[in-house]
Amino acid sequence: MSVFFTAAVCVYNTEKYLRECLDSVLNQSYKNFELLIVDDGSTDKSGCICDEYAEKDSRVRVIHTENQGVLLARKTAFENACGDYFIVFDSDDTVSPELFSRLSKKIEQCAPDMIFFDYNKMNGENITREKAFDGERSFNKDSKKELWELLLRSKFNSLCCKCIRRDKFDYDIDAAYYKGYSRGEDRLVSAHMLNRLNTFCYLPEALYNYRTSASSLTRTYSFENLVMSSRATEEIRQMISADGCLDGECEALICSLARMIYRNFLYPNAVSLSKKETVELIKKSESLGIYKLCTDRRADKYSSKPENLKFSLLRNKKYSLLVDAVRLKSRI
Repeated sequence: MSVFFTAAVCVYNTEKYLRECLDSVLNQSYKNFELLIVDDGSTDKSGCICDEYAEKDSRVRVIHTENQGVLLARKTAFENACGDYFIVFDSDDTVSPELFSRLSKKIEQCAPDMIFFDYNKMNGENITREKAFDGERSFNKDSKKELWELLLRSKFNSLCCKCIRRDKFDYDIDAAYYKGYSRGEDRLVSAHMLNRLNTFCYLPEALYNYRTSASSLTRTYSFENLVMSSRATEEIRQMISADGCLDGECEALICSLARMIYRNFLYPNAVSLSKKETVELIKKSESLGIYKLCTDRRADKYSSKPENLKFSLLRNKKYSLLVDAVRLKSRI
């Protein structure tokens, strides 16, 4: 019997949560799936745990690789998948036991290129449901604009909430260039999916549990990652244009997205580095496309007045004052 779903889990040093993740996938009420695990060069006990599960359950396959980063690890999983439909999970998260059952029923109804669904964001004891829309929705190639806007608002990013037809997508993103990209890879791959797929169904159910941590919220954003984010943002803009959806609203949302990315780069560095080092980093970023986008006034309508003031300082090259303002905010 052919496999209907491939569930891919890419693993890197998550031994603390890995068993919980794998158990949640294997304990599905729907049984026609494979679990493909890519151990991305883990240095803890994660690799051994993966092999243990493969020995116990014939549905589990494990691929061990040298550490290559999440984008390349997911590409490896996609290229080795056998299922008609493909979905990827993070190794410290969990899924509903009814996930594949609900997806299979939806596929029977409309056979879309992609099904996407809601997730629960878990921060300790606090659980928040992240919703895309109210009620079921369907989209085709002529109604993608709403999905592009959702992506630009960072509400269509997570790959873990997207199940796609494997024969409709080719993972030919420039993975060599984006090796090590760690603060926007989901958005970039989601954009490629949106660009290449034509039919989409939204299932308004929270079927995935996403675990957040304090370290993930406060980790620094390297200059190299900003360079890759700049290129990725331009790629996304080109894809939106190719789909005929690049109007004034999308242009403004792209500027707003660039502002969010630049803020994520600037704020942690302004706090952790000296003022001189931070100013030098800002000057270094002037040549990037994302610098021009984030200082565009069209983003102002999506930002607060204090944010607009900070980006006005950036636009006018008042970098020392900008660093002071960011540091003051961090102390409040």
